Amino acid sequence: MTKNERKTLTVIILTLITMAAEITFGYFTNSMALLADGWHMGTHAFALSITFFAYMMIRKYQYSEKLAFGSGKFSPLAGFASAILLALSGVWILYESAERFFNPLEINFNEAILVAAIGLLVNALCAFIMGGHAHSHRHAHQHESQSGHKHEDFNFKSAYLHILADALTSLLAIAALILGKYAGLNFLDSLVGFLGGALICSWALGLIKATGKILADYEDPALKEELITTLKEAGASVEYLHIWNTGQGKYAAVIKCSAKQSAEEIKTLISAQAEFYLINVEKTI
Repeated sequence: MTKNERKTLTVIILTLITMAAEITFGYFTNSMALLADGWHMGTHAFALSITFFAYMMIRKYQYSEKLAFGSGKFSPLAGFASAILLALSGVWILYESAERFFNPLEINFNEAILVAAIGLLVNALCAFIMGGHAHSHRHAHQHESQSGHKHEDFNFKSAYLHILADALTSLLAIAALILGKYAGLNFLDSLVGFLGGALICSWALGLIKATGKILADYEDPALKEELITTLKEAGASVEYLHIWNTGQGKYAAVIKCSAKQSAEEIKTLISAQAEFYLINVEKTI
């Protein structure tokens, strides 16, 4: 089990324990706020389970002959699916916030603040456990400085964004509820909910775009231009070059060119620009 797998599993267990406690406490105290937050924790645990399952699949099929380019695309696939759930969560928050703004309900401030505080504490602990995300970014920047192109673990990033989204909504809710209780500014509860939902949707769309490009075998124009320039500087005449991301920062390339170098020398030449899973070189006379 990898480091990120262990972190994700720990957060899933912590989330399930919190979910069970909130649902149980909410049932015996007739608190709809606690019950609602408990079930929300359940959807959070489901999203994190997608992340954990993806890591298992990556490890299980890493060397499988059934997958032409390895198991790397399980990571962006899980990130894409999780990002859709994140976007749906953001849209739901936007809808509920708008509904509450035009049709306000009486707020039980003490109970609501308690629920939001519990959510914030749990998510702060989860964010601390998943603190390797910062390390992941440092590693990405190191990889970028060595090869010119950074690698992001979109599977882990999606899980981290779910935690940040929950923490953000809890933090904004606490601020709005306190102002509502002591200053009578009840409308802030809906307003901050709307702002939080918009930010969550923005995060989700960014992740959907990044992972969708990998799943659709989108060619990176900048990297493609770099490789063509490298080959031309070595005296090669490039007829065509196709390159796509196979997942987890590795690329595949198909090249047809005329060059004095051997196919293996051409592979070595462009391997300095990025990490490749496969390079297919066809030389013309």
